[in-house]
Amino acid sequence: MARIVAYIDHRLGDPDLCPPTIAAAHYLSIRGLYRMFEARGLSAARYIRSRRLEKCRDELGSPGMAGVPVGVIAQRWGFRSCSHFSRVFLEEYGVSPAAYRKRGTEKKAA
Repeated sequence: MARIVAYIDHRLGDPDLCPPTIAAAHYLSIRGLYRMFEARGLSAARYIRSRRLEKCRDELGSPGMAGVPVGVIAQRWGFRSCSHFSRVFLEEYGVSPAAYRKRGTEKKAA
């Protein structure tokens, strides 16, 4: 499992990263991969999405990334569509990516 997680983390920016490609790279069936993740209480696809969102959140909160558009950050971490990214970010964190970034810069300025 550690090799699979490392593989995923190394390739988060690849928009084609998905359970079938991960399973193939590790000589597993897709079902076998899903079983491994189910033992951790989540799905492989959900894990990928969560890690991508974490990376995006980190960059949105970074002062050094303030000039980088939200869409560029989303694409850097494997999201193909800015609107899809904005929806799943809002769903996960309860705030839009732009509002998250703004709130972070306001806290740092205070």
